[in-house]
Parts: sequence; C-alpha cells; structure tokens
Amino acid sequence: MRIDVKALTHWVIYKGYRVRFTQRSAAAVAGILTTPDGGELAFTYDPATCTVRVPGESIRINDFGWELEHLRDETIAK
Repeated sequence: MRIDVKALTHWVIYKGYRVRFTQRSAAAVAGILTTPDGGELAFTYDPATCTVRVPGESIRINDFGWELEHLRDETIAK
C-alpha cells in the first residue's frame, strides 16, 4: 500500500523546497527538505492528519497543500 503524498508535494512546490524521501511506511513518510537558500530540514509527513513535522513545529495542510495551522513544539519554545 502506497501513501498518497499529493498534498505534501503541492506544499513542497509552494514553499520552493526540494524533497528527498528517506523512509516510507504504510503510516508515514520521512525525508529531507532542502530550502531555497540551501538549508536542510528533516521532516515526517502523516497523511492521515495531513501534518508535516519539521524541527520545532508541526504544520497541518489541506488536500491542496495550503497551510491551515502551525503548531510550535512547546519543548523547543522553552
């Protein structure tokens, strides 16, 4: 069973990122995002909740890749 990453792909394009997948399972995908300035961010994507997790925050997106909500990781904020 393959995960639908269409929403994630739209989000990556809107942000101007490049993506490299490092893991795929039936429940999630993980990988590295490369930002336009060349920085790298590790990420995981949960298609059940349409949530992209990057260091310090979680971003909920819709089916078209538009950002709906940013949730800051409280452990990082302290």
